Amino acid sequence: MIDFGSCFSYGIEKLKQNPAFYLVGALIVAGVLLALNLIAQGFGFIVGFAAGLLAGVMHLNSTATTIVAAIIGGIIGLLIGLLIAPVLVGFFKGIRKEYEGGTAEIGDLFSAFSMTGPCLLNYAVATLAIVIGLLCCIIPGFLVAPLTFMTVFFLAKGQTQGLEAFKSAWELLKKNPIIILWSLILHLFVAAGVLLCGVGVLVTFPIAASAMYKMFQQALGEDNPSPVLPTA
Repeated sequence: MIDFGSCFSYGIEKLKQNPAFYLVGALIVAGVLLALNLIAQGFGFIVGFAAGLLAGVMHLNSTATTIVAAIIGGIIGLLIGLLIAPVLVGFFKGIRKEYEGGTAEIGDLFSAFSMTGPCLLNYAVATLAIVIGLLCCIIPGFLVAPLTFMTVFFLAKGQTQGLEAFKSAWELLKKNPIIILWSLILHLFVAAGVLLCGVGVLVTFPIAASAMYKMFQQALGEDNPSPVLPTA
């Protein structure tokens, strides 16, 4: 049974309890995402420029060449974006440490680089499932949208063999479809931090991430976090 109110409150309390980890962690995640986006745009520009030269030299159809270049650039951008996976898993490992009674530190953000392979593999499959859903029809894409963070959640819990994390995420989502609704609400909450004030995402993202972690634990029937300590 998922109690969304308790999950959201948990996220707020965790941010208040350890702002150093959550705020700096969110800043690092945002910074890595920005860097990857800039790199992807750079590759996209190079591909587009090369396609333009090729079309001119070989007298190819410019429209068709542009479309192909855009597709190739998009694929490259998607692949580069997958590199955020170890950082997200590291962030969730910090959340897991807090959930189990410890105190997360900035170093936890980089603790998943030792399992980069499983992180990239499972995150890539989860992302591919969403992309296929969006291509088939927008609605299926939204229905499987929680899979990325659910996969990150299981990776943070140590499921690193093959596609174990993705499979666990898929099974949990099938058993608890209400996660789709609550995940959408949390994503909108994160988006509000971006739209209302750019730096606001440094607050909304860690709250949503902690809320998601507790929500997934509730869905598993294993919700027994350490008591949240009162803040001054």
